[in-house]
Amino acid sequence: MEEINLEKLGLTKIEAKVYLTLLRLGSTTTGPLVKKTELHRATVYDVLKRLMEKGLVSFIIKEKTKYFQATNPEHFLDMLKEQKEELEKKEIIIKDVVKKLKLIQEQVKIKESAQIFQGKRGIKTILEDMLKYKTIYSFASKGKFGEILGTYFDYFQKNKKRRKINDMILMDESFRNTDYVKSIYGEIRFLPKEYTYPTATFIYGDKVAFFVFTDYPTAFLIESKEVAESFRSYFKLLWNKAHK
Repeated sequence: MEEINLEKLGLTKIEAKVYLTLLRLGSTTTGPLVKKTELHRATVYDVLKRLMEKGLVSFIIKEKTKYFQATNPEHFLDMLKEQKEELEKKEIIIKDVVKKLKLIQEQVKIKESAQIFQGKRGIKTILEDMLKYKTIYSFASKGKFGEILGTYFDYFQKNKKRRKINDMILMDESFRNTDYVKSIYGEIRFLPKEYTYPTATFIYGDKVAFFVFTDYPTAFLIESKEVAESFRSYFKLLWNKAHK
């Protein structure tokens, strides 16, 4: 017969061994169980107790002697149903807690609206956050964006495309017809060279991120509706003057 793995159903290895042995023996005292499982008598008693707590074993008393037997295997389905109900209850509780935690977080954000991120991991944290938004307004700089981010740069571009994010990008004319431009997903427009920006700037949602791409990249993230609206208005003004 094919081996039955009850560990997948939440039993320990020893619990599974005792349960299966009991199922095959039928109603029995602990003696045959100890012999068949080759476990210590105290261990068998301990396991039987745990199995009874799980509703998988019951007993009757005949002539002052306990006879144990495995309950209907369908009880595993009942256990699954109970676990689902318990998970549903936990989900409701967790959602309520998360909602309250987010309120606390939002209150903190109002007080602490500026953050600094350093290193590639910090830069990626902001870029991952950008991918949650439908529209991004980008001022490109002459930094080493693609070079520093390596393969993550392509990953970021592909994810923008996959998620159909509307990335509007302003660059100075010196970028035109370069491989760098061809590797970027988004609608690109060009401005005269005097509009070159020392930092790459991204506006998304109520956030403005400034990237300084040195050998150890640094980013400044400001979360403010007023600041974001101000940068967005400036971007749109230049966008209407830029050339495709």
